[in-house]
Amino acid sequence: MKNLVMLDLGSNSTRMSINQVDDKGNFTEVKRMKQMTRMAEGMGASGTKKLEDKAIERTLNALRDFQKEYQNMPNLTVRGIATAAVRSAENSLEFLERVKELTGVDIEVLSGSAEAYYDYVGVINSLNVRDCVICDMGGGSFELAVVVDKEAVSYVSIPYGAVSLAEKFNAHDKISAQDLFKFYRFILYKFRQLPWLLQGTKLPLVLLGGANRTVARKELMRLGRKDLENIHGVSMSAYSFIETYTEWLGMDCKERADILGPEAERADIIIAGLSPIMFLIEYLQTPEIIFSESGVREGVLYSMLKRK
Repeated sequence: MKNLVMLDLGSNSTRMSINQVDDKGNFTEVKRMKQMTRMAEGMGASGTKKLEDKAIERTLNALRDFQKEYQNMPNLTVRGIATAAVRSAENSLEFLERVKELTGVDIEVLSGSAEAYYDYVGVINSLNVRDCVICDMGGGSFELAVVVDKEAVSYVSIPYGAVSLAEKFNAHDKISAQDLFKFYRFILYKFRQLPWLLQGTKLPLVLLGGANRTVARKELMRLGRKDLENIHGVSMSAYSFIETYTEWLGMDCKERADILGPEAERADIIIAGLSPIMFLIEYLQTPEIIFSESGVREGVLYSMLKRK
């Protein structure tokens, strides 16, 4: 049995998963950790393309905490990936050198296309779906894929996510009607540049990303479930998703923080994270939502172990 650690330096959160890999290449996740590090902070409204010093320190501190969990494990391999905030930052090389100095790991900066592809691989290997649209809403980008008969028709990464969109459209608190309309026009323009996206009309929508997980947990609470962490494969109607979004849309940041409880730290970006999903549901006449816990990290794992 081998231990394989995945470090995921995302635009909103930094994550770690510890996976046990057997001799046949099958893996089982035994532990995961997450810290909200907001690496994309400050990269939306001002147009700056630099990782801020505070964001870098938050991320390095998270990696120090993660190291304590895995550094003494036997048969250990550590792999790291980074996504939108790092790939678009002018100072990414300096940041990655500091990560290498701390962890000894060469972080692979995924292209937007690779990130979308690995989302597809993670979903298609873990959910029983044949035809669907996949959307992964991250902090600095969101990925879209259309899947027909388990094959990806096409996929793309759009370089705007919950953190950067909240800054761009003043969505941290209660968004104004004017800003919401600008937001809608902006996202609709992005969708219309993707003619293949319409092949996902009336297909189920598989959702990944922190804002979407928050909606999934609210749905589990509504159903009276006690385990709010196991959201993989949970489904809900698009109508119910829209109802939840509309409820939170009418609140200010403090009101959302109060209702989100343990996930209150997401209250300032959740409307920016959910709005593109809402617009996508309307654009594609989506009937059903399915939530996935398996995405880019798991896609990388499946691809690694398959190659082996």
